[in-house]
Amino acid sequence: MGFPNEKELAKVRTRLSKKPGFLMLSPNADELEKFRFQICQELLKYASQHELSAVAMAKLLDITKADISRIFNHRITRFSTDKLVRLYSKIHPNYHLKIT
Repeated sequence: MGFPNEKELAKVRTRLSKKPGFLMLSPNADELEKFRFQICQELLKYASQHELSAVAMAKLLDITKADISRIFNHRITRFSTDKLVRLYSKIHPNYHLKIT
């Protein structure tokens, strides 16, 4: 069995693009997108460091399991930046936003 041809690869890419999963930050992301991505990373890191399941993290943040899954996979178009910052403040209540 050889490597799939371009037509087969295109079909697979199309199918995969419709499936949920972890989204990466675009190489040409603006500062707001980077900030939002960083919040997701921090929430995921917190859950990992404290060995919290998605269910436990959702309960801690008082959001649904579906929403924490979206955040952990960086599928956050439905969340405002304000909402993400409020969630972050629940795990780091003494944070300070700083503009440099």
